[in-house]
Amino acid sequence: MNSVPMVPQFERDLLGHCLTENTAFLEAQQVLASEDFGLSSHRVIFLAIGALLEWGRPATLATLVQYLHQRGELDGIGGAAYIASLTEGISRSRIAVRSYAKAIAEKARLRRFLQVIHRASEEGESASANLEELLSGTEEALLEIRASEQSDNGGGLASALPELLGRMERERTRTSDLLGLPTGLESMDTLTRGFQPGEITVAGARSGVGKSCLMCQAAAANCRRETPVLLFSLEMSRQQLLRRLLAEESAVPFPRIADPRWASESDMRAIDEAAARIAKWPLHIVDDSTLSVEKLTAVARLAVRRDGVKLVAVDYCQIVSAQGRDERLRVAAVSRGLTRLAKDEDVPVLALSQLARADRSSPNRRPMMSDLRESSQLENDAHVIALLHREWDEEEGRLSSAGELIIAKQRSGETGALPIIFNRRSLTFESCSPRQEGMARAS
Repeated sequence: MNSVPMVPQFERDLLGHCLTENTAFLEAQQVLASEDFGLSSHRVIFLAIGALLEWGRPATLATLVQYLHQRGELDGIGGAAYIASLTEGISRSRIAVRSYAKAIAEKARLRRFLQVIHRASEEGESASANLEELLSGTEEALLEIRASEQSDNGGGLASALPELLGRMERERTRTSDLLGLPTGLESMDTLTRGFQPGEITVAGARSGVGKSCLMCQAAAANCRRETPVLLFSLEMSRQQLLRRLLAEESAVPFPRIADPRWASESDMRAIDEAAARIAKWPLHIVDDSTLSVEKLTAVARLAVRRDGVKLVAVDYCQIVSAQGRDERLRVAAVSRGLTRLAKDEDVPVLALSQLARADRSSPNRRPMMSDLRESSQLENDAHVIALLHREWDEEEGRLSSAGELIIAKQRSGETGALPIIFNRRSLTFESCSPRQEGMARAS
């Protein structure tokens, strides 16, 4: 790198403000760290001011010179004369403090960006370079730079409240009954108010109960409203997902779509018409079974910004690749990655999760949050946890159509069990009354 991006004069002026009014240091500290200064001498001075204030001493020209002299650092930063020059001709505006701090932080992030690119270029020229490892490491470093941007809290509540009130007014005057995006299940929408931006909903179920069906149902409900959706399917192929969506959209029983030999001519016409409608949906499906959490979140970020995706769904957490010496740590890394994706991009994320196998002595025990397989991190990170439950019918030799959707956790609302019925024809769940549930169990 021929030149290092920095703003030395802004750094000088900011340090001068901190010395003439120590509260300016506290304000700058909300945005800056010492390593953000381009000049090493300015890093030393910023750290020294912070140390004096932490000890309860005022940071003035005299106390700063004395402190640096005692530590043997005074001559290295230009002596007492340089310290004195910092306060010459500076503005008294508090706006200037925030402007200087933001400019310095921006240059620091630019330097880190250039360092990452330079390091990646050097490593890429090595004969032993591994492209996948290089991409993963570079992507992680770039995401850390993006995540390192700190908000300016100088305005405090006075600046935060108008934003909140504006959002509340938009919520109050909305035309939809939902605050968020539809889940595809009316009773779940009522209890949770839909998928909320920036939040993670974890849908857990044991194998075969229908968590992928619930994901497809949510995707279809949003695509019909022209809301772009991104599905990551690490277990099923794109073709398998599309067959499920065709069953839901065409009203042709799924067995006839799974094996078209049983489909009539009218069935095929309905399927063709449904396919034409689905082709227009803003639905994006990624069915790469080798996805790492880093690649998954990178693809999702791009889709949010380029394609306007409003809902991201992952099927399912336990098979996403991640760093960690065991499955528990790997799933925890996936959970943290999805949490950061939801928060940074302000989109809802639906994360499917396997549940631990049922105890043979009580195979029909209702699931609990602690059954989320291999990670308490999922339980901690989730804003909403929905657990699907359908009992095994010994007489039928299959899972019962009647079941429950258990809202086991909701940070901003009530929890409870919602009766549901699984429609085997369309592979969808339906809200139901207790009477309908009883009829489904008896059928």
